[in-house]
Order: sequence, then C-alpha cells, then structure tokens
Amino acid sequence: MRGRFRIRLWVNISNDSRHITIWSGERFKRRAGMSEQREVLRNYLNGSTRNLLLVIDNVSKADDWNQLLAANEAFRRCGCKVIVTTRDENVARTMGVTHFHRVKCLNGDDGWLLLHKTANLGGTVTTRNIQDVGRSIVQKCSGVPMAIRTIGWNLRGRSREDEWESIHSQDLISSYPGIRDSIDTTYMELKYRHKRCFLYCSLYPEKFVIKQQCATQQWIAEGFFEGSGNLEKAAGRCYQELIERGLLLPEHEADGVVGAKMPTLLRSFALYRSGDENCVDNLSRISSTSKPWRLCITAEEAIEAIPVYVTRLRTLFVSARPLSRSSLDLIIERFPNLRVLDLRDTQVETIPKTLGRLLQLRYLNLSNTKIRKLPRNIGNLMMLQFLILQNCPCLTQITSHVGRLVNLRGLDFSGAPELNDIRFRLLKLTGLNCLHGFFPANHGWTLVGLCALRNLTSLQILRLGRASSIEDAQQSRLQDMDNLRELELCCSSVDQPPVGIQEHMKDVFSALRPPQSLASLKLDGYYGNGFPAWFSVSHLTVLQRLTLDGCVHCQRLPALGEMMNLKFLAIIGFSVLTEINYELRGAPATGVAFPMLEQLFLGRMQNMVSWSGLVDTDMPLLERLHLDGCPRMISVPSWLQHCTTLKSLKIHHADALQNIENLPALKELQVHDSSNLKRVFNLRRLEDLKIVNCACLSIVQDVPLLCILRLDLDEHTSQLPEWLQRKQPFTLRRLEIVGSEDLLDRCSSSTARYGRLIKDAADHVYAKLHGGSLYFSYTKSTGMFDRSRRCRDRSSMQSAAILAVPVAPRRVHGGWETWIKYTLCAIFLIVSQFFVQWAVSSR
Repeated sequence: MRGRFRIRLWVNISNDSRHITIWSGERFKRRAGMSEQREVLRNYLNGSTRNLLLVIDNVSKADDWNQLLAANEAFRRCGCKVIVTTRDENVARTMGVTHFHRVKCLNGDDGWLLLHKTANLGGTVTTRNIQDVGRSIVQKCSGVPMAIRTIGWNLRGRSREDEWESIHSQDLISSYPGIRDSIDTTYMELKYRHKRCFLYCSLYPEKFVIKQQCATQQWIAEGFFEGSGNLEKAAGRCYQELIERGLLLPEHEADGVVGAKMPTLLRSFALYRSGDENCVDNLSRISSTSKPWRLCITAEEAIEAIPVYVTRLRTLFVSARPLSRSSLDLIIERFPNLRVLDLRDTQVETIPKTLGRLLQLRYLNLSNTKIRKLPRNIGNLMMLQFLILQNCPCLTQITSHVGRLVNLRGLDFSGAPELNDIRFRLLKLTGLNCLHGFFPANHGWTLVGLCALRNLTSLQILRLGRASSIEDAQQSRLQDMDNLRELELCCSSVDQPPVGIQEHMKDVFSALRPPQSLASLKLDGYYGNGFPAWFSVSHLTVLQRLTLDGCVHCQRLPALGEMMNLKFLAIIGFSVLTEINYELRGAPATGVAFPMLEQLFLGRMQNMVSWSGLVDTDMPLLERLHLDGCPRMISVPSWLQHCTTLKSLKIHHADALQNIENLPALKELQVHDSSNLKRVFNLRRLEDLKIVNCACLSIVQDVPLLCILRLDLDEHTSQLPEWLQRKQPFTLRRLEIVGSEDLLDRCSSSTARYGRLIKDAADHVYAKLHGGSLYFSYTKSTGMFDRSRRCRDRSSMQSAAILAVPVAPRRVHGGWETWIKYTLCAIFLIVSQFFVQWAVSSR
C-alpha cells in the first residue's frame, strides 16, 4: 500500500454530515466544515496528483460526493483509487462503486480473540475460567467488532468469573450508550414506515429466519403499507433496504437467498427502541400504564399470565408447543382487535367457532399445525387479507365460506397432501396477489378458475397429472396475467408414469403458457418427454431465476445459455442425463452464454459424468457454484478455469471426483463426503478451504494464499491427515479441526503427539467435537493451550491410568526392599508428570 500510493488521504464524515476530518498518511491534517474541506480535496482531485489513494469514510448521502468526483474525473486516469465506506449499499451504487465488499460479523472464535485482547486478559487459568462466558458475550454482541471492543474495555481489570457473568447478564443496549448510538445512526436514516418494519422484526424469535413473503404480509396486515397500489412490492423494497443497510442479514441456501435473520444485538436495540409497543415474553415489564400493541409468547402458561389490562393487542405471535384449546379460546376472548395472529408450529388440532369474532383480523397463520378443517364462520372475517395453511399434513377440507373473504391478498395451502375437499370458488377473490397450493381436481378447483385472478404476482400449481384437462389449461389464460412474476408448476408424484401420459403432460404444460413478464420459474416433478414450446428465450425474455427439479424423463436440456437475464439456475434430479454438452449453451445472440448468471446449482444428478460445451467467454459473472449428489462426475468442468469471477465452490457427495485444480479466481472451497478425492491443486487465490470426510485426500498443493483451513474428520479417525503433517508453504491464520476426543487429545498440549504440529500450523487453532462444543484452542502469539473442562478431565484420567502402578504380593517381588523401590519410582513419576503439566500451563 505504501509503495503503490504516493499520497494516502483518509476522509471521515461526521454522523450529521456537517464536518469532515482529513488525515494524510498517518498525520492528522484538519477538521473543518463540509464546504471548506471539499475545496481542500478538490485540489487533490484536479488531475495533477498521481498515485492517490482516497478513502471516504461514513458516507450517508451520495449527491454532494457525486458532484465532487464527477467534476474531477481526471484523477481516475492518474492511477488514483477511491474507497468508500457506507452503511447503505444504495449510496455506494449511486456513487458508481464497481466492487462491493460486504463486511461480515466476526465468528465466535475471532470475536473471542478480539474480546480477549481488548479486555487485556493475561493468565491461562483466568482465561479457562471465563472463556465460556466470554464467548456468550461475543454471541450477544452478534460478532459486531465495535460492540465487542466496548465490552472488552469495560472488562479490563476484571478477572473473576462472577464479574464477567454480571456483564453478560446486562442489557447491552440500555447499559452502553456508545453501542446504542452507533446503531441509532443507521436507524434514524430510515423512512418512518421502514423504522416501524424494522422494529416489528424484533418480535420474531432469536435466530429465526424471516422470510420476505411472511414479513411483508404481516407489515401490510398491520397497516404499515396502505393504498390501492402494489403493496407487496412496496413492502418488498423495504425488506431489501433493511438487508442492504445491514439491519437484517441474508441467509444463503443452495437455492438462493431464502430469508434473513436479525442479529441478537440489533434485536435488543429494536426491542429497546419500540418501548412499550413490542414485548417478547417478558410480561413483568408490562405495567398498568403501558400500552403494548404487539406480543410474542413462547410458553403456553404465559398466555394466562398476560395482565388483564392488556386489551389492545394488534399482533400476537404464539410458538408454544402444544397449544391447548382452552388457551386458544382465551386468546380469542381477550383480544378481539387482533390484526395479526400467528400460530404456526403450535400443533393446535382444532380451531374454535369463536374465531369468527376476530372481525379486525387481517393475517392468520396456522402453518405446521394438525388442524383438519376450518370452522364455517371463518367467513365472518371480512377484513382477512392473508390466510396461511402451509404444511398442514392433517388438513382434509376447506369450507365454502372462504370464498366470501373478498379482501384476501394471499392464500397458501401448499404442503397439505390429504387436502382433497375444496368447497369454495375463486370467482370473488379477484384481489389475490399470491396463491400457493392450488391444484385442479374433479370435485373442486379447476384451472379455468384461475382466469379471474388478474392481480396474481405469485402462483403455485400442484398435482398436475392425468386428470389435468388441456382445455381447462388453455382457458386459464396465464399469458394474460400481466402482473405475474413467480410461477411454480408441479406434477403429481409418480414412480413410473403410464404410457401416453408423458405426451399429455407436455400438452398440459404447453397450454399453461405464462406471460413474458415472468421473472422466476420452477418446474417440479415434470415427466413430459420434452419441454413446452414457450420454454425458450424468445418467450421468457426477462427470466432471472429458473429451477428445474425432478424432470426425470428429460434426456436433453434446452438452450438455457441464450437467456440473457438469467441470474440463478438450479438443475436438480435429471436422473437419466449422463452429460451436459453444447445443447445447453445454444447459440446466444451476443456470442456469450449465460451473460448474467451469478449462481449455479446442480443436484441429484446420479448418472451425470461430465459437463462440456461452454467456451472461454461464457458465464462471465458466475460467482457461486454448488454441486450436490453427482457421484459419477469425474472432474469439475474444465471451462470453470476461465470463470474469472468464480469465488465459491461447494461440492457434496461426488464419490468419483479425484482432483480439484486450476481454478484461478476461486477463494472459497468446501468439499463434503467425497470419498475418492485425492488432490487439491493449483488454486492460487484460495483463502478458505473446508474438507469434510474426504479420507483419501493426500495432496493440498499450490495454494499460497490459504489462510483458513477447516477439517471435519470421521469420528473413528485418530490421526491427522498426512498432507497436513508435511511442511506447507502457506501460513494459516486459522485452523479448525473437528474430530473425536481420542484425536483431539493427541493435539491438546505441547507434549501430545501432534502438539508440535498444532503449534506450527496456524496463528489460531480451534479443536471442536462433532457436536460443536470447543475442546481446546491454541494461540501462537502466547504459546498458550486453552483446554475445556472436558479436555482437562480426560487428560487427568489418562494420567492417573498411566501412573497407577500395581504392587504385586510381597513374596513374588522379594520383600519390603522391592516394594519400597516400586513406591519410590511411582512417586517420582507422579511428581514429574505434575511438573510437566505445571510448566505447560504456566507458558
């Protein structure tokens, strides 16, 4: 950095955006008003300064900086670079940032190191006693460095476990204004209703995955978004903004982002900020003067403990298992003004008729319960907007009175295999925005009924099969649903479709022609013998997400490479497909296949051997590739070596795979349960490597930047891999080993079999059992092994077993002299062993 840039400027903007502080190199330059400091910067950016590194820190508004940078574009041609830090991703985009680096929270191990250092802990004994408490504090801080450092400074000089426990029991938000104010800066930049949505997320249980559809529906039901427009779209933008500002953390799965979590620290802040309005379990803080509007209950007994003066609840989350009929009756009786009632996972079996009294109810969620049917008077809930009955295995019937709920915007019956008796029609439900779980039946719904639902943006059709009428499919007129963005078509599950049904299935799918505006498509269990005619780039012109799952009779893939806007592609369960070749690439108009693809997932491809047919310029934006269940794939596709943006590769259950090599841009590699993998080679930019149950791996070579290595070894393995025992050219910052107690005992001290290897392997070593609990850790800078109580107990037991010297009868060993010799030898061994342990622990 010093050698490349002759001048280095660090510009810090105050939280109120009124003042700027400038450092030049390591020297403080000045702090002054915004306009005055801009003149100083303008002199640097006029093009005469070469090799300038400019860091603009804490940007909250992009407009002024855009004007400054745009007016001085000459500096870009002089080898100058600009780094921008901001809490809002949209600000960075507005400023024209070309590369984004999203700062992640610290994991538990790195967070503990930061806390240990900041708290200025010294002795080994002290650390052993309070390490578990310290890790809990790190978890409570959600891995946020600023919060960890704040707590660490407060812990300096406190070495007793009870002092640490006292800090851990505190509410960090109310006890530490510095932490609170830091989060408050981001919170205050939100729009008013976005603030309300953020605070609402605190009602979800800790570590709960908040799915976008669920959250946005509840926000609409609460009245945060009102009007005649597309409320779901407006609420969805709010959800995305909370993610972009780091207030919600996205959860990535193989099929893309499925939701987001609210970090513990931010959840505590949201509960603090919401005051009396939101309450989670802590009913003792509800006084006669407070007016809670929203409540989350996790224990059934807490329902009866709700104070009698709480009568104006608008939202109630109940996750108690099981929920009794009497408790449900009490909820309906006491809170007639509820707008949101979420009873998912409560295992409730019957819904009382009194449900019809909740005349203000907008959102009702009975997912993952054991209900068999809904009461007839659900038709009284004329204000109901969302009815969610997802994954109800006992549900058999839906009353005709649901058809009276003309304000419904969302309806979900998916995951109800016993549901066959549908007694209501869709004719009056013209306001539906989302319909999941729809299926055609001889005595119920028909595909023709869909033609009245012109406002649908998301549609899932299940159980398409022999009974599906081609004429009805044509009359559904999906192509006229201009608002439809997400479509999922699922066939009935059959092991072996009868003769003739494959052609019929293809004709039904051809009649279900979606609009060209479709952005997301999933075909599940399709057993036609070819794809419908509309499944092409000429019709699906703006498709961004495509999932093909269980198309077991398709021997060829369509020309998906021609789809210019496709960002996510999942190909799953093509069991008869043996290879992917040039047909998938097609003949893209620009000459580049998959020009926008960022994520690619292949799974359950039992017979696929190879993937070829792509050229050097294809997939120029591919970042993540996941291969799961490809047991016959011999090698990773050769065209991957030309993917200059590929950062992450995950491989599971690839038993024939022997080599992973020559991927020049790869930074993260995870390989799970690939029994014949032998070599990881020539990955020049690899930084993070995780190996799980790959017993044959013998070579890890030419990975000069590797700094994080995670090994998850079989529970019966008692030795470290041989390739790890050899001298390696890379220098690890972190080594994590998951294994059996027998293996970890051989690594847990300087005198253990692998003690020297552990001390030389990495700056920080963490050894864990298969259950996830920490067994011991090692820090190179201190030369210190921190062993868990379980590790120390096993070490003591093994020492005792070794040192137990059986004394034979006096006659056999020749009398008292021999007995005294044996006793003295035993005492000497015991003293020597304790001296060695004392010397190790004192380092």
